Amino acid sequence: MVSNLNTTKEIRKIIPHSKVLELHTVSEWRGILSIFLEWILIVACTLFSETYFSWYLYPVVVMFLGARYLALGLIMHESVHNLVSKNNFINDWLSEIFCSWPMLISMRSYKIKHLAHHAWLNTDDDPDFVSKSDENWQYPMMKSKFIKILITQLSGLGIFEMLKVMSSSKMKVKKPKTPLWYHLMRISFYIIIVGLFIYFDKILILVLYWLIPFFTWTQIANRLRRVAEHSAVEGKSHDLQTRTTKHGIIARIFLSPKFISYHNEHHIYPGIPCYNLRKAHNILNEDEIVRNSLHVSNSYYEVYKECILN
Repeated sequence: MVSNLNTTKEIRKIIPHSKVLELHTVSEWRGILSIFLEWILIVACTLFSETYFSWYLYPVVVMFLGARYLALGLIMHESVHNLVSKNNFINDWLSEIFCSWPMLISMRSYKIKHLAHHAWLNTDDDPDFVSKSDENWQYPMMKSKFIKILITQLSGLGIFEMLKVMSSSKMKVKKPKTPLWYHLMRISFYIIIVGLFIYFDKILILVLYWLIPFFTWTQIANRLRRVAEHSAVEGKSHDLQTRTTKHGIIARIFLSPKFISYHNEHHIYPGIPCYNLRKAHNILNEDEIVRNSLHVSNSYYEVYKECILN
């Protein structure tokens, strides 16, 4: 009988650092390019849909764009770990302007909460854990209740759940005061963007290709992602109540971009960029003790079966 490990620290002791050292290398061009690639896809999809608009095709457009906005949020997550650029100014401000502000999020605020999530994972000092304390986050869950939650997300009301996570005040570390100039820059950003769309009489484009995808599919995909990451992971210590979910190209395009589903690997090695997490998974999987200590699901359908009761 192979004994299981209880902490990420124990796992890092077993895996030789030399095996994962190279995976920590941050590519200066890859992180920055990923931001602009997502925006190229957003613009291209919008132009295509406007040119060949069809209400039959529009739901697919909403799903595709919603996943792209989630991808921007996940790139912002990378920047929190300083994995977009080695230059702190470029890392932070590219993420703020092109990733977090379009997602109605402040990267400065998110960074504090997310690093606390890593430091005190799945404890009362983890803001993410605290935000999931209500009955809508108790898994396994009955299918009927889960469907009602997804309908709420689809209605656009899921945005309030995201804002609840961002506004969680239970913090072990003191949140520094955000300077006035930052608030003014952020408000100016939204005024300029909305003003330009109004000036060029393109406000409908903003509604169809940003607001609707973001308030519907982005929230659904983000919900499903968060369920898969830490819910219904039984028999593990709080430090390892995390799930890695394998998936194919369709899920990567519409549901879980940027390899974030390799979530065990991210929590064990938060300094590894997302594009190297699959390699980290393969290295961890080579050791039988480590492999038996981690919760891995082979698809999001398997996660569904683990988390949802008929």
